[in-house]
Amino acid sequence: MLTVAVLGPLEVFRDGQHLAVPAGKSSELMVRLALEPGELVRADRLVNDLWGAAGGSARRNTLQSKVTMLRKALGAASEITSRDGGYSLAVHSANVDAFAAVGSTANALRLLDAGDVRAAADLCTSALSLFRGEVLPGAGDGDWVRAHRTRLEETRISLLEIQFAARTGLGDVGDLIGGLEAAVATYPFQESLWELLIAALYRAGRQADALAAFQKVRTLLAVELGLDPRPRLKELEQQMLTQDESLETTLRPGMLRTGQTASSSNLPSLTIELVGREQEATALCELVARHRLVEIVGPGGMGKTAIAMETGRRLISSAVVGADGIWLARLESAETADQVVDVLIGAMNGPAGEAALFELLAGSSMMLILDNCEHLVDDVAALAVRLLDAAPGLRILCTSQVALDVDGEIVFQLGPLSLADGVALFTKRANAQRLSLTGVAEGALLDLCRSLDGLPLAIELAAARTRTLSVEEITRRLDDRFVVLADPNSRKAERRRSLRSTIAWSYDLLFPDDQRGLWALASFSGGASLEAVEFVLEALDVPAAAAIDVVGRLASRSLVMVDDPSVWGATASSPRGQPTRYRLLDSIRAFALEAVAAAGEAERARTAHARWFAELADSSTLGVRSSRQAEHLALARTERSNIDAALAWCASHDPGLGVRIVNGFGWAWVVLGDSRGAQRILTALDSSPAAGNAQERTTALLFAAWIEASTGSLDFARQHIAEAAEVADSLRDEELQGRCDYYLSYVVAHQGQFRAALELTELSRSVYDTLERPWDQAANALFAARAAISAADVERSVLAAGRVQFWLQAVDDPWLHVRGEAILGELARLQHRFEDAVLHLGRAADTSRKLGFQQTEAYQVTSLGRAQSQAGDTARGAATLERAIEKAQATGDVRLAALARVHQGRALRALGQLDRARNALEAASRWHRDVGGGEQALVGDCLLAAMDAAADVPNAKQRLIGILDQATDADDVAAEVFALDALARIELMGGHLARAQDLCQRADQRMRLVSHLMTDQDRVDARWVREFY
Repeated sequence: MLTVAVLGPLEVFRDGQHLAVPAGKSSELMVRLALEPGELVRADRLVNDLWGAAGGSARRNTLQSKVTMLRKALGAASEITSRDGGYSLAVHSANVDAFAAVGSTANALRLLDAGDVRAAADLCTSALSLFRGEVLPGAGDGDWVRAHRTRLEETRISLLEIQFAARTGLGDVGDLIGGLEAAVATYPFQESLWELLIAALYRAGRQADALAAFQKVRTLLAVELGLDPRPRLKELEQQMLTQDESLETTLRPGMLRTGQTASSSNLPSLTIELVGREQEATALCELVARHRLVEIVGPGGMGKTAIAMETGRRLISSAVVGADGIWLARLESAETADQVVDVLIGAMNGPAGEAALFELLAGSSMMLILDNCEHLVDDVAALAVRLLDAAPGLRILCTSQVALDVDGEIVFQLGPLSLADGVALFTKRANAQRLSLTGVAEGALLDLCRSLDGLPLAIELAAARTRTLSVEEITRRLDDRFVVLADPNSRKAERRRSLRSTIAWSYDLLFPDDQRGLWALASFSGGASLEAVEFVLEALDVPAAAAIDVVGRLASRSLVMVDDPSVWGATASSPRGQPTRYRLLDSIRAFALEAVAAAGEAERARTAHARWFAELADSSTLGVRSSRQAEHLALARTERSNIDAALAWCASHDPGLGVRIVNGFGWAWVVLGDSRGAQRILTALDSSPAAGNAQERTTALLFAAWIEASTGSLDFARQHIAEAAEVADSLRDEELQGRCDYYLSYVVAHQGQFRAALELTELSRSVYDTLERPWDQAANALFAARAAISAADVERSVLAAGRVQFWLQAVDDPWLHVRGEAILGELARLQHRFEDAVLHLGRAADTSRKLGFQQTEAYQVTSLGRAQSQAGDTARGAATLERAIEKAQATGDVRLAALARVHQGRALRALGQLDRARNALEAASRWHRDVGGGEQALVGDCLLAAMDAAADVPNAKQRLIGILDQATDADDVAAEVFALDALARIELMGGHLARAQDLCQRADQRMRLVSHLMTDQDRVDARWVREFY
């Protein structure tokens, strides 16, 4: 690693080893390149700086020889690279002591402001140690070095000021007086150091010496410079005379170091506080400290001007900017290159004419802020390059909707405010109008700010409306946002008091094809891939091949947000290979929708949008049932809002296309556990009775039924399967009949009718045995195995599980394979191999999580929790079941959540956590009552009654007798066992030991039938009874 020290005699090190650099021009060249670390410095500039303007071509040869000598000294040609007519030193700015010192100055000031005075003092001490006598002695005496020396000397002074100010906060005032006296002797005209000395003397109890020091500096300034002390020094004298208590607080160099006068900046003095941009402002200050051309890029209304001015205010009192100050030039009214120069001259009150301006800037160390460059990008870019070449000490900060695209630029993309910062900004601006938001619900504020894209302009315009509208009313009116988001009472320029005008400014600068690009993107909700944009653009008469250029130009103007999956990597939701997506902020989308409607092209755009998703739907089911499952599921997940928009359009324009879309994505919704899938399907079918042919409508009904069963709507699921079966029978479509059978088996199994489910899977298998449908065979076998296991039919369970594994060899569907793994776990439970069950179910649940099968994962985590309890780890099982409940609720599967609560209540009761057990069981019972029953419903009711009986609640025995009768009639053996155990406890509590023993023995006999579902640990009442005999 290369490090370069220039704040004293030139020293160069590689990995700590000193490198000898030839003296003379070679050393000067090394320093010159080090002062622009890692950046390209053109050869003609190097020649001019080191040798002057004379002898250009000869000096170029000399420059090349010096570069060769330096490369040899550094031991690697790669340390100084040559490209594009210039040279670059391969060193990071942090490894050049000059830049380290500048960075330490800003950091030390932040530490001081934060109250960490010791850290600030220590950092200054460390940074000051980098200065080893004269600054840049190895740079020679060329004109180019003067600005650098001035800036770095100011950095040294700033570090001294911060160090002394920090030490006052540490209380060692007496010790630092000597250092301050030495500092004012070295820098006698640095008033800020005198201020620190005077304040230190005062705080040390030496008021007379402090006043004498004031008289000394006043005389010095008058005699040597003919100046009076600045206002701060005069104010300090008054504070001492009145013994102002504020003099006892820590001094801040930002207050002291105001050597720039009013004439060294034209930044507005009256400004409102910047909200939510602290990190960005800090980052920009650091970038401007390290680079000479920084550009803030973002869409209109993002607050680029505000943060540029804030950056300027922070830097004006720092060592980054020289005594020439900071100047703001607003270019929005300029229309030509000449007018850009005129605006700049006018902003600086500079000399008339471009030549005079360049002469003024040549030796300066000022900073220019060029605001609103997007409409004159080429002209501003050319001017910026010329200015930076002519003035080595100059720094430029631009704001624009598009980058200048010049060598050496640093582009800072300014994004939207976070939701929390948006709320803070809205609240502050509303409060500024003396309107209190104390009574406004937090949710209402969040909803409003979430709808405003994080655009500061939009948020401020909305806040202005609080004079006449409530927060809720503003939110409701955002459907016509451009009427609401305007401030008719503002005296600002139109662009700054109307969101529509702000966006229109950007829109009017676009080529016609780019405007159509916005129309196409506005058709999509939540963004689109490039291929999708191409499809719609082609419908709008823009060649598909031009789409990439259109989108690129829009992105470069910050009108399109680019979401690149490669930036945040692959996840289950977005696997590798997912395309980059392009989207519009809501406000820009609203404007584009207005524009496409005004152009009479909205119908064409929406039609193309719907047809694009119909084409994607055609390949979805086969894709989801293949090795490319993750890719197709990610698409269905990502495009939910677009699919919904396409279906809404189809409902009133092309119902048949809507049925095609829902049939295409129906299976993806099943696998994803998308609880709204059934609603989408049924809405598409209801939009027109004639939409789709009979087979298409039947397929749609089956998909809807599956999703309904998954979410607990079992009656609707049976009804829709019955409708589908009737059509299948009328068509004599064997494949469709077989599908109806195994879909129905899925539904009735959820109702606890496991024998009926087995018979249905046998019917389906007899159909598929005559067809080449391996995927359906595997799915049907899975349902058969699930039903057989639930029915405790060991023989049929083993046969069905074997068929599952056989057919899975012929399909590449990860979703089916993970369910096959879970079946092995369920079979292990049936065979009392509980440790194996935990292994298989844990593996299945983990795979489902990684692949994004949320509903499937929830089911498998439920089974895993029960298996862990059966394996003897009841506490772990209860914790796993808590996760299962959360996952089931997250997917909308309230049926599964109720089942998991019954299992959890059983485990918590066994652990003695009765309150938590009751809460879980009562929640499950409420849901079962509302829907008329469900899996393990009777077990849950029995456990509640048993807990009541143990607590001697009246009527508990009668409830248990009724539950026992229901369980016997329904052949619900688990409920029978729990009921018998609880009744045995009641008998024992009444002193009837023989009756209790008899009931326990009956329960033990029935337990043998469900020993794969229950353990002795579950039988709390039986264990209690057995303690007495």
